[in-house]
Parts: sequence; C-alpha cells; structure tokens
Amino acid sequence: MSPKPQLDLFAPRVAARPAAPQKESVAAKPTGPEIRDLFDTNFSADDIAEWELLFRDAPQYNYHFKRSQIASAFDRPLHKKLIASHAFERLREISFLGAIDYLFHPNGRPANIRHSRYDHTIGVALLSQQYCRLMGLSEADRDLLGAAALLHDIGHGPFSHTLEPEFARRFNLNHHQLTEKIITGEVQLDLSVNHLLVKHGVDPDEVIALLSKKSTHPHASLLSGPVNIDTLEGISRTKTYVHPNYVHCHPRLLLEAAVKLDEDALKRLDKFWQLKEDIYRNFIFGPMCFATDHLCREFVVKNAPDFAANDFLLTEKAFLQRHPAFKKFLFSLKNRIELDGVAEVVDPEISAAAAILDHNATQVPKREFHINTDAEVKSFADLGKRYYEEKNSFLRRVGNLTDPAQQAAAASLFD
Repeated sequence: MSPKPQLDLFAPRVAARPAAPQKESVAAKPTGPEIRDLFDTNFSADDIAEWELLFRDAPQYNYHFKRSQIASAFDRPLHKKLIASHAFERLREISFLGAIDYLFHPNGRPANIRHSRYDHTIGVALLSQQYCRLMGLSEADRDLLGAAALLHDIGHGPFSHTLEPEFARRFNLNHHQLTEKIITGEVQLDLSVNHLLVKHGVDPDEVIALLSKKSTHPHASLLSGPVNIDTLEGISRTKTYVHPNYVHCHPRLLLEAAVKLDEDALKRLDKFWQLKEDIYRNFIFGPMCFATDHLCREFVVKNAPDFAANDFLLTEKAFLQRHPAFKKFLFSLKNRIELDGVAEVVDPEISAAAAILDHNATQVPKREFHINTDAEVKSFADLGKRYYEEKNSFLRRVGNLTDPAQQAAAASLFD
C-alpha cells in the first residue's frame, strides 16, 4: 500500500466551485459589525497599495490547523511525536497574545476561536520544514531545526506575555526557563520531550542553543536572526488583528523571499520590516494592549496571595477555574475596546523629569526598526546586516489601577 502524499498546508487554496444560482430575496441582514481597522497605524494609502501589489498573488494562509491536516503535513516521526506530547498539546489553551485575545478577535469579528501558541508554533514548524526543503538539508538537520521550531514556545504560561512579567518578578519564572526545563526533562509537566529528542538522535543541548541564540549551527539564523521563522509567522498572524481589510502577507512567500534574495524579494522583506515596526509601535506597545496588560498585571499584584508559582504550568482554562475573580475581572473588559477611552487611562509618553514626581509612571518597551540598504545580502544569515533594531523604553503615566474604584472606571471603558 503506497503512503499517503504529504499535505502542504501552505499550498494555494483550490478554487471553489461556483455556487448554484439562488432565487432573489430580500437583502440579508448584516451578520456582524463592519470590519474595520481597530488601530491607528503609520500605513498610508501608498503603503497599502504597495502592499497589495507585492502580495497580490499570496495564497490563502489558514491560521488555524485541524488535526488531520497536521498529521498529513509532518513526515518526520520525531516531529509527529513532539506534536502529540502533553506539553505541546497544552499550547492549544495558551493564547497567542494573552489577555488581548479575550477582548477582541482577528479580522474584527467576534469568534469562539482565538489565536493560540499551538497554531502559531505549527506555523513556525511548517516554515522550518519549507526552509529545509528549499535548502536541501539533511534528515538530521530537518529533525534538529524542526524540533527547535516546535519547542520554541513550549514553556509559555497562561496568558503568555500578559502575566509573565509578574511570574518573573515574584517567582523568577519565565517561558525561556520553562522551555529549557521541558527540553532537558527537569520538570514533571512532561518528561517525554527529552526522551523523544534523545531517542531520535537530537541533542537537547543543541536545541536549547538554537533557541537561546548561542548555536554555531550553519542555519542557526533561521531561528535567531532578525528575520526568523518565529517573527515571520508571528507578525503575519498579528497582522490579522491590525489590518483586517488588507491582504495578508503569507509567511511562505516571506520565507521564500529570505532564501531567494533578489530585488523583488528584498522589496517584500522591506515591507515586512516596516509592518513589524508598525505592529510593535501601534499595537503590541500601543495604548490598547498596554492598558489591557497593565490592568491584568495590577490585578495580580493586588491579589498576590491568591497566585502561586505552579499557576505558570496551567492551561488558561485551568487558570481561570482556579482564579474565578481574575476571570470575572478579565471578562469585565471583554465587550468592546475604544482607543479614545484607553487614552483617558494611559498617557502616550511623559518625560523622565515628570516621572520623578509621578508614582504612577511606568516603563514601556520601545523598539525601532531600521534597514541598511547599502548592506550586501547574499544568504539568509546575511539578513542581519540589512535589518536591525534598537531596543529602548519610554515612560507612560497610568492611573492607580489597583484602586477598586479606578479599576471599575477603567473597566467601564471597555463596556
């Protein structure tokens, strides 16, 4: 019996059959709110037109993967078994962006399906698989790079980056540490991951080196360079929140551009780098996400005795069951988000001098992205010469959100 052909989840969608003609009827009622941009961005009309031109032939990228699709898309036994592990399955119930995923949904539509770390990680692993095919890499490299892709987010705690700063501050826990412990078999959450790596001839220490940007592997930049498969998939996924009306860049096209590196390829990558800055500036570190994350962290600070270190190992469903008060607070922010309202809680930026006299000032990360068009780029590893970023921070004033009255006022902004 011949084996089933491997499914390419990045393949263009087959054109649907034309629908049968229907009888004329009264206009259908709208099924939901009009899809529109939810954020102020730096994208002008010219930027949008250029984006449409560069990615006009992009195949449909499905950001959510079915089990049957995944089973057919991965052919390496190690990868199949890692995906089936308890630690990996746990990522189904870890949201991609954290609390913001509970407040609104991609493409501006209410939905029961949110982006998860599971789907994101499958997407990253598919890119690793595609890269190995394009470069003609050995089975050993395919196993190693694919395992690193599948395990790069394995240690994320509930609500991802929203609550991780509090777990780090109170318990010295973060997803990098938990990822390493899962890979080395030092945590009871799942000991099978380490056993699987060793059984299939993959060095756990080399996987950790790849993920911690300490590897000397010739293809280490696939996971550690500025244009890496994690950010290619993650930014493309986040674009569904920020620009729901515009064509979505396809991660495979970006990866192929990063391998091909001709003039058109660099244009696509330049546009992606511009998108990444736009998303970080106006969305991830923008007032809406900042206010949401800050509110949730302040709730944990105020109710510190209720939270324990082992909460970091839970799924979000289990976390909300253990902490019904947090669930009630989170869902009080759920209905609708308005930037004008958030602006009343969060100032865009204040000076360091003003912050000295303001106990409610807090630091916010700031990332600036640059393109060196004079740099010579001959390989994937050279992309770091053309694309680079600077990491700084700035100060924002936030009200005393631990005060119940102000918490209620802030929550009302989202009602």
